[in-house]
Amino acid sequence: MTGMEFQNCVRCGGRLKAPQGINVTGDPAIAIFVSGLTVGVRPRIKSRAQRKVFCMGCAASIALGPVPENGEFNTAIYHMLRELVAADRTIVEAAWTQLTTPTATLRRMPGSRPDRSLEAPVLKVPALEAAS
Repeated sequence: MTGMEFQNCVRCGGRLKAPQGINVTGDPAIAIFVSGLTVGVRPRIKSRAQRKVFCMGCAASIALGPVPENGEFNTAIYHMLRELVAADRTIVEAAWTQLTTPTATLRRMPGSRPDRSLEAPVLKVPALEAAS
């Protein structure tokens, strides 16, 4: 079964449910994968990729704002977010939903299954039941 973890938005620090696979729906977010790779030297060494997430509000805010003035890496992330936001209005709509109704029930993606680990019944301990 695919698990669920919690990650914080890179910009605002908001806690997001981040599914570990496509079949589980978490909070709407945009994931950016960051990895390093040596160039011009042998052997070529690659780092593990790290997943960083932006909540939809922060992603839309960054993408619709001005180009950052503090570094090429931030500018590259800005252009990635801008491309995603420009591709489909659902990102801005999800940001609006999170802003206006933050406690709204999440809609699952087509074909996804609910995370049953969040609905697991409490285990009963026989020794404690006998003592009651």
